[in-house]
Amino acid sequence: MKNDTLMKVTLVVGCARSGTSILGELIASHPEVIYVFEAVTVWERGGMGENESHRLTAAHATPDITRQIRGWAETTGREALMLVEKSPRNILRVPYVLEIFPDAKIIHIVRDGRDVACSMVPGCGRDEWSHLRPPSWKTFFDRYSGPTRCAIAWKEIMEIGLEDLANVSHLQIRYEDMIASPESVAQEIFDYMGLDMRSTVGDFCRRISNDTASPYHASYQDHWYRNDHEVRIGRWRKNLSASEKREINTLLAPLLDHFGYPVE
Repeated sequence: MKNDTLMKVTLVVGCARSGTSILGELIASHPEVIYVFEAVTVWERGGMGENESHRLTAAHATPDITRQIRGWAETTGREALMLVEKSPRNILRVPYVLEIFPDAKIIHIVRDGRDVACSMVPGCGRDEWSHLRPPSWKTFFDRYSGPTRCAIAWKEIMEIGLEDLANVSHLQIRYEDMIASPESVAQEIFDYMGLDMRSTVGDFCRRISNDTASPYHASYQDHWYRNDHEVRIGRWRKNLSASEKREINTLLAPLLDHFGYPVE
């Protein structure tokens, strides 16, 4: 289908608890951007995927759904140079969203899977699964619990995302780099988006800290935050037991190595 929307769109994707919210708010600090936090009802007009998961393909983007979502983008972003939307679930729906917005810029944020697993526990490591659902989520829910369940979910989510993005033009950044050097990462992001840096972006970047005692926390994330770690980077060293460390390091070793995280 011809892309009849004139709105420029950037989509932020990444596994839940990987920093998509902080990244989205960083981008939102640019005055020429309209930022939308998780347009769940918009994207899920395409329905659910295999095993009631969030895995959607290009086939789910029917002509009618495509028209609806492009119309939403035009209406929502009409006052800005670019519409930016962030949805962790879209890392499982890259073919779907690109069928709707073939010219969209994709920013994929990656975080150490061990830290992600610890952070995901309140959302899918216990009695409910509230975060994004990969195709095998029901099997994982039955067989695993706690951070191990979250780690194996991260593994499947990342494998699907990497395969879908393999031949797609996109920008991948690491959460750890954004926390350590927010202004240099912001420059890379806005260069990719074709926007000039603004002073408001620098002001926001100075709020970002590895210290969880920092007054800044991303909006809408208090529900998932647990006061069980002092730093964001490497929290797994404190949060995981010795046996969990061994199990999760072994389980995630190839992906951790792929993304440049040392396996211990």
